[in-house]
Amino acid sequence: MKLFTLLLVITAVPGLSQFSTGFKSITRFDSSRPPVEKQGDKEHGRIIQINVWYPSQKTENRMTFRDYVGLAGLELDSSLNNDWYTLGLNRYFSWPESVKFEKKKFIDFIEREVPMNASKNAPGLVEKFPLIILVHGYAADYAFVAEKLASNGFVVMHVPVKGTLQTELDYQEKGLESQVLDYEYGLCVLKSEFPVFTNEIGVAGFSFGGQSAVAIALRNNNVKAIVSLDGGIGSAFGAQLLRAQSFYDVKKLNQPLLHLYNARDSYADLSWIKAAPQRSRWLVAMKNMEHGHFTSFGMLNSWLPGIMGKDAPDPGRGYEAVMELTGKFFTRLIKNKMPVNENFFAEVMKKNGWIKKTIEKSEFIS
Repeated sequence: MKLFTLLLVITAVPGLSQFSTGFKSITRFDSSRPPVEKQGDKEHGRIIQINVWYPSQKTENRMTFRDYVGLAGLELDSSLNNDWYTLGLNRYFSWPESVKFEKKKFIDFIEREVPMNASKNAPGLVEKFPLIILVHGYAADYAFVAEKLASNGFVVMHVPVKGTLQTELDYQEKGLESQVLDYEYGLCVLKSEFPVFTNEIGVAGFSFGGQSAVAIALRNNNVKAIVSLDGGIGSAFGAQLLRAQSFYDVKKLNQPLLHLYNARDSYADLSWIKAAPQRSRWLVAMKNMEHGHFTSFGMLNSWLPGIMGKDAPDPGRGYEAVMELTGKFFTRLIKNKMPVNENFFAEVMKKNGWIKKTIEKSEFIS
C-alpha cells in the first residue's frame, strides 16, 4: 500500500502530469559495428535495445517495475523465451548485492507488481513532442523520471549501457565513444520508425553517462539543454575523457547545464564545469544522496531502506527533487523557450518549497 500511495502522490503533483504515458521497447542491430561478446544473435551486428516513453492515449496495459527490471535480461538477446526475467533481475540487482542488501526483500518488493504510470505499447498521440535522451544504466534506472517527463509532454529515449566489444562498459575513451554511437544509432532508428518528436532535444546522463551526455550535445546541434545526474563531468576523470575525444571542442558547448551531484563525494571536482563556456550553469549539491540515489534506487529507498548500503544516508525525497528539477529545467528551456537564470531556483521553490530540504547548496554561474 505504501508504494501505491507514494506513486499516486508523485503523479498527482499539480501542473505536472498533463498526458498519459506509453512505453515501447524495440531491438535493432547496428550492422556497421561488431557484436558484443555475450550477444545472442551475432550475425547482424551490434544489438541495440531502444526504450521509448511518450505521451499517449490512455490504456489499461500498465507497466510494472518488474517489467522494467526484466528488460535488462533482453538487452543482449531479445529472442529469449525462458529465464529472461531472472537474468534481468540478477543484472539489475548486482549493485544492491555489492553493498550486501538482502535479495529476498528486493524480490518480494518487485513481485508485488504494483502498476507504474506507463502503458505498454499504447497508441501515441498525433502531435510531435520534444525529445529527452537519458544516458547510461538500465531502463529500470530511469523508469520513474522517464514516465514523469513523458507525462509532461516529452518523448524520452534510453539505450542500455554496454561495452565496445564486451558486455560491461569499458571506462575509458573508447567506452565513451561506444556509448555515444549507441545513442546516435538509436536516434536514427527513432527518426525512421517512430518520428513523433521535434528537432529540439534535451539530454541527461547519470554517472559515466554525464560525460556521454555532453559528448552527444557536442555532436548534435539540436541539443538545447543538458542535465548531469551526479555525472562524471563533476570529476577530473570524466573531464579528461571528454578532452580525449577527437570531436571535443569546448567552444561549441553553449547549452545551459544543470549539474545535480552528491554533496558527500570526496572526489567531486567542479573545475571543468565552472570553466566551460555554457551560457548558464546551475551546480546543485543534493543532501544525503549517494551516487546510486540519483537513479530509481533513490526512489526505491523509500520502500527498501538501505538499498544502497546500510551505512548510506536516507535521501528522503531527494530523488523526487531530482525528477522535479530535471523536468522544470527541460520544460523551461525546451518547451517554453525561456532562459534559465539566477531566478530559476526561486521560481521552482515558490511552488515546491519542500525541495529546499533536499539541497545542501546551490550555485549559479553565467
